[in-house]
Amino acid sequence: MKKKSSKLFLAGILMTVSVVFLSCCTTDILSAPYVISNPHVETGSIDEKYNYAGMHFSLFNDSEKTIRSFTISFMLYDSEGNNPFIGSNCIVSKCEEMIEAGAAGDFVISLDQYISVVPDEAYLTDFVYIREICYTDLSVWKDPYGMYCVREAYE
Repeated sequence: MKKKSSKLFLAGILMTVSVVFLSCCTTDILSAPYVISNPHVETGSIDEKYNYAGMHFSLFNDSEKTIRSFTISFMLYDSEGNNPFIGSNCIVSKCEEMIEAGAAGDFVISLDQYISVVPDEAYLTDFVYIREICYTDLSVWKDPYGMYCVREAYE
């Protein structure tokens, strides 16, 4: 009986050690290949980008591949934390822009199609993340559930 319990104990230790080492090996797989900085909404007119409001952000390509397009998702709120639109406040937009490996780009998403009244003050952004990145080598990285989202409201 003693031999059987020591074998089970040893098997338990081996499984625990295996799980610990395997989880350390997969941390690179679980990291996002991008960095989003300074997501914020501005109102007014900016050239041909928008007439009333737009969400501005920078995207750094933290991979060794060139990005050919990406899909960004974010939520907007008014200054009181409420949905400022009649419909959903979850915005999803695809950007067809090249970003070289290790480079960054500045982007603007027009919000004109979502608003029915020009806002008195800029909206707050939250839950900002990249849903999908398509690379020039035709590979695709996906985060459909926002595991790497920015969980802080920005002005």
